[in-house]
Amino acid sequence: MNSTLKEIALMSGGILSVGSDSSLFIDNVVSDSRIARDGSLLVAIKGDKSDGHDFVANVISKLKAGALINKAYYESSLSSFKELPNLILVDDTIKALGLLAKRYRNTLTIPIVGITGSNGKTTVKEMLNSICESEFGVGNVLATEGNLNNHIGMPLTLLKIKPKHKVAIIEMGMNHSGELIYLSNIVKPNIATINNIMLAHAGNFNDLEDIAKAKGEIFSGLMDDGEAYINQSSPYQNLWQNHPGKNIFFGKPGSICYIKYNDTGSKFTLDGVLGEINCELKVLGEHNKLNAMTAATLAIALHCSAKNIQYGINNYTGYKGRLERKNAFNGALIIDDSYNANPDSVKAAILAIKDLPKPHWFVFADLAELGEFSKDSHAEVADFATKNGIECLLSYGEESKITYSVFKGAKMHFCCIEDIVKYCFEHLPASATLLVKGSNSMNLASFVSKIVK
Repeated sequence: MNSTLKEIALMSGGILSVGSDSSLFIDNVVSDSRIARDGSLLVAIKGDKSDGHDFVANVISKLKAGALINKAYYESSLSSFKELPNLILVDDTIKALGLLAKRYRNTLTIPIVGITGSNGKTTVKEMLNSICESEFGVGNVLATEGNLNNHIGMPLTLLKIKPKHKVAIIEMGMNHSGELIYLSNIVKPNIATINNIMLAHAGNFNDLEDIAKAKGEIFSGLMDDGEAYINQSSPYQNLWQNHPGKNIFFGKPGSICYIKYNDTGSKFTLDGVLGEINCELKVLGEHNKLNAMTAATLAIALHCSAKNIQYGINNYTGYKGRLERKNAFNGALIIDDSYNANPDSVKAAILAIKDLPKPHWFVFADLAELGEFSKDSHAEVADFATKNGIECLLSYGEESKITYSVFKGAKMHFCCIEDIVKYCFEHLPASATLLVKGSNSMNLASFVSKIVK
């Protein structure tokens, strides 16, 4: 974003505080005061643990910057905000941020890709980013960073688009119905896809079809000439075909892109409108071949060459906390898949390590937001692990007690991460492969940090 404070006030539906410099140039919008700098607009958001309004005065006094704040704070009889310039006053900073991003998006002409799905959307985004950097040049592609894919992070991502960018890749997450309608109608993607439907955030839905319908909301914001890329292998494809754009299919022979040959190991061959593309992944997991197919499909939509699609896929080396290879203190292989989890991604991770050094150990923590599906899902993980080569289970959390009780093999259950660390230091074989998987809220990343070499 490159606008004056006055222009941003108009776009966000706000008004400037007394004494503001309406011509102050803003080229950076943030919600964290620690990364604010000259030219930043700090969006003050009240969270569960802190309130961004508490940091506004410090930013305004030290920097040539502005802040978007709730009008109620300014109008309070005890307010110290009335002495501050360069404030944009709005009724609700989160809604104003969304409005600002939506109106900014309307000024953009570059193609914008929207990606959602139960599993693998970040991997698809990163694979597509790898391809696009090869096609359009490093620095000319904007892609969602980290997990900035919700009603706060996604608008902030859109506002990072600069004139130098030739394409934007926007990841959109959701955990309840209606969320993607809001996000998609801000993004207004030219190209959009749903990577897959699995049992994620299931506690907020009745069944997989309900999840599929909610994921289908990504297509509601498509530009009138936009394109919905629909995987023909999905049993829910018929739910996704009514929207403003055009349906384009992939995933099966005769479509724009599909897997023609799936060799053993990491090799596979894509085929479709660009002909055969031979690929070899550097990342683990059969499911990542499907992620690569989706990324290639979106790259085709962006008119990337077969050469750059092949290069981008073959040179993708993975993402932090997603089947990431690390070495333990004693040389054992750690497969760090701690970023997040649902039942299907757990199963995919277990299959991904099948050809790695044995014995196979598994540190498993609770799967969150499963509601009434939780008990059965945690039992299914135990059964799947038993049947697919897991020799030792180290479980952690209340829900994973079910997994512990059902698993057939060597096992221990723990109440804190420190105890798992201690157990591994005392008992983990140097020849082992240790898979680490659980919901992000269980903080298994901290466990990994304590046992790496």
